[in-house]
Amino acid sequence: MRFSQLKNRLENDYGLVFVDARIREEDEIEEIALLEAGVEARDKVLYVAPSDTFFSWQKSRKGKLPEKRNMLLGLKKGREDEDDFSSCRGEIQSTGNIESYAVVSEMEILKTLQAANNILHEEKRTGTEMAELMALTMKANDLKEMIASVSVKLDNPIILIDSGFKILDVSSEDSIDDPIWIKNLERGYCSYEFIREVQKLEEKGPFPSNSTTFEVICRFSLYRKLCSKIFWKNHLVGYVILLEKNKAKEALAEAFLPYLGSAVCEMLQRSEKHRGIFGSQRENLLYELLHGGEEELIRIRMKNSRIEFPEKVVCLVVRPNEYLNSIHAAEFLKEQILRILPGSSYLKEKSQMVFIVRIQKDGKLKAEEEKRLLSLFHKGVEHMGISRPCANIMNLKEVYRQCIKLYRIRERLRVEDEIMYFEKYSFYVMISEMKERELFQFSHPALRTLREHDQAHNSELYETLCVFTRCRGHMIKAAELLSIHRNSLSYRISRILDLTGLDLQDDEEIFRLICGFKLEQYLRVSGSV
Repeated sequence: MRFSQLKNRLENDYGLVFVDARIREEDEIEEIALLEAGVEARDKVLYVAPSDTFFSWQKSRKGKLPEKRNMLLGLKKGREDEDDFSSCRGEIQSTGNIESYAVVSEMEILKTLQAANNILHEEKRTGTEMAELMALTMKANDLKEMIASVSVKLDNPIILIDSGFKILDVSSEDSIDDPIWIKNLERGYCSYEFIREVQKLEEKGPFPSNSTTFEVICRFSLYRKLCSKIFWKNHLVGYVILLEKNKAKEALAEAFLPYLGSAVCEMLQRSEKHRGIFGSQRENLLYELLHGGEEELIRIRMKNSRIEFPEKVVCLVVRPNEYLNSIHAAEFLKEQILRILPGSSYLKEKSQMVFIVRIQKDGKLKAEEEKRLLSLFHKGVEHMGISRPCANIMNLKEVYRQCIKLYRIRERLRVEDEIMYFEKYSFYVMISEMKERELFQFSHPALRTLREHDQAHNSELYETLCVFTRCRGHMIKAAELLSIHRNSLSYRISRILDLTGLDLQDDEEIFRLICGFKLEQYLRVSGSV
């Protein structure tokens, strides 16, 4: 272990007071020995001696090559204390052969020697046990097996949570007897008291920005918690928590938790169940919202992380084409879209990109935003779908599903280069939920009559009626879309009425016709008509 660590342990664990010290951070100690005159000092050994012995040893080294070594010295206690200290320091500085040193009272030298030996032996034993624990983590087949085996070795329960304080796993629920944590496991997230204690540590500092083990003490909890942060690409994704029921292996636990966090991170990356945690707290919350996480937990996490969403949003799902995915250009596309839609939240979901976007009162994007998004169809985007407006962020799962269904409709109807609004395509989404073989019975019978007539006479009455109903009976607009004269359109409409007996002044009839055309458009694409 490092000399500086040893000194800190001697001060903190054994209450020893150092009169003076100058220790280089990198100096390592592997052995402790008493210093005697004539001894050939060795590297990585901490030599302990009263000041008189040190002076004798120094005299025996006169004329020999300097040795850069570590010393722990004891000074005499009495009137000559100041003189002894000055002489000792002067001797160290004049010879230059002492790399690092620490000085205690001569009365404490034996206690210091014993304590230092105990710490070093404990450190070596911990090193052996660390190797055993590392082997356990490498042998584990899954997350539960990993933390359960480590928990048995450390004789304390282990709990894993994500960065938003949601509980991911526990070594064994049977080993938890703290009422607070029993309740935490039941509801799936940490208590507000624990979250606040962690936040207090962050606020008042110093709080580790790495995986160094730290402690959390909650007033209402039975046990002290030893915690270590789990990082992925320098990003906090969770915590390893050890409930310290048994203090016998405290030093081992403190040393091993950071390593366990790294092993847990690797296991989490291979888990489909936990893939949503590898993002920011906002991304983790979005993942929970999109996949229907527990509302109470989400609200608590939003409150504690101080994350807010706009009052009215839509879900925008963007699918890059295979080429963009193959060259890993999705990140560049994401940045482009976030520039077009500032203030939006983003989450990567398999092959699609999900954006939660603030919208106008009419539930649509601004015209300029839509125009700029449409330009991306020529830059590798194959689909964009926008949900209905969502006024309650807890309903995000529902609107996300709307976007997923839009993509299926896009493939069915072969929609290209268009931002698909759920409002426009909701009818197709509805009928897609029905059995296909039963759909045709709901089409208007007049459409079959017109189809058969067109096939027999090479006419276009079916298409004429489709355009006419879509234009809501507006003759001039319908004639323009059909590229025919208005008189020709009037003749066709008369012929349609003669063949079918339709009443085009009846709103119910028009509604049934519009639904029939949509049904047949949907079915014709699949070859069912």
